[in-house]
Amino acid sequence: MEQPKLFSLLLEKLNAELVILPDKNEENPNNTLRALWHLSFGNRISPITAEGIGLPELSDLQLENLRELIDLRLSGMPLAHLTERQHFMGLDFMLNKGLYIPRKETELLAKTAIDTVLKDFESQAKVKVLDLCTGIGTIALSVVYHCPNCQVAGSDIYEPAIQAAKTNAVHFELEYRTSFYHADLFDPFESTGHKKNTDVIVCNPPYISTAKVKEMRMEISNHENEEAFDAGPFGLSIFNKLISEAPEYLKTNGYLIFECGAGQGEFLTGRIKKNGNYSEITQVFDKNGNIRVIKAKKINP
Repeated sequence: MEQPKLFSLLLEKLNAELVILPDKNEENPNNTLRALWHLSFGNRISPITAEGIGLPELSDLQLENLRELIDLRLSGMPLAHLTERQHFMGLDFMLNKGLYIPRKETELLAKTAIDTVLKDFESQAKVKVLDLCTGIGTIALSVVYHCPNCQVAGSDIYEPAIQAAKTNAVHFELEYRTSFYHADLFDPFESTGHKKNTDVIVCNPPYISTAKVKEMRMEISNHENEEAFDAGPFGLSIFNKLISEAPEYLKTNGYLIFECGAGQGEFLTGRIKKNGNYSEITQVFDKNGNIRVIKAKKINP
């Protein structure tokens, strides 16, 4: 069968059978097929990258492999775990099976952090940033990539994610401006010169309650690490620590910037106001009108 015709037939199959989760809506049947086509040929690229690249001619063995990959995707295996690539802020990140897959919605957090650095610290020779709950390093490395005057340190309690973050730093040739620690939140930074000396703290914490984590779709619960989602019985445990401890590390006029779940924004804004260490609290909305990012400036003690 001619390969253009085969592509059309396989695309029809994906159009009919593929289920795209709402939080991975950058994927579609066409770019999924293109990414898996390239993977069968030996190219590991994200579906976003695959959209702009022509399709190679596949051998019979590679075509057989393609059909197997399509079956795996239709069975619920995440596309990013098949390709081992995820597009984020213009970069194709590397990740292994079992790791949390960065969501496109978190680009709103990364953009807010990048815009803050470029606007408020443009003339500063060295900007110190902490990225807590860094995962595979998507936000940390995106900030460093887009802000040449930044030095970023990240922490995460899930060791395989930290190993992936270090791999990505080398992959993007950014390891000389980043450091990653297998540890909880602020723990590794108590003795690294970050106290009262950090310009920006950014965090994409788990914010789903334990009960709701148990109800997540199988594509997520069967393939991504639970630590990336579970935020305790009320979905707020890490936020409390983040808001209360960040002032110990921020310079005066430094910023705390974090992502929150839909419906949590107003409550967390109230928590920040009550803390007394912050001013200029900014709520950043997604396209659906939900508060998804909160930014607050540390005031004089």
